[in-house]
Amino acid sequence: MTLYDRVGDERLRVLLYAFYRRAAQHPELGPVFTRVLGPFPRAGWPVHLLRIEGFWRTVMGGAGAYRGAPGPAHQSLGIDASHFEAWLHLWREALNETLPSPDAEAVYQLAARMRVNLQRVATTPVPRAGEN
Repeated sequence: MTLYDRVGDERLRVLLYAFYRRAAQHPELGPVFTRVLGPFPRAGWPVHLLRIEGFWRTVMGGAGAYRGAPGPAHQSLGIDASHFEAWLHLWREALNETLPSPDAEAVYQLAARMRVNLQRVATTPVPRAGEN
């Protein structure tokens, strides 16, 4: 049984909504999300939530539904290590609120491991046209 089998669609959606509700109100993360997606939970949020649901479903061992590149998607957002620290903190809060302890910890560990590469890519300056 995969982590996704244990968590399921409904709890994954509840988790994501709980997290993004917090993130949208966070003093550092909120302005980034609002700039890119508009006010929560309208504007571009429904599409974002569906995409992220597919991402987490895939990461947790569910049917492959995500098509994208998370690293490059976070470049050019003007985010730094403090944003990733806030992300993990809010992620843990949402996990603890919505999932049983063993599943919450397993999903948190996935996020903590992916943070390293995601942060590296997101904080690497994007070369401008004509730069080598």
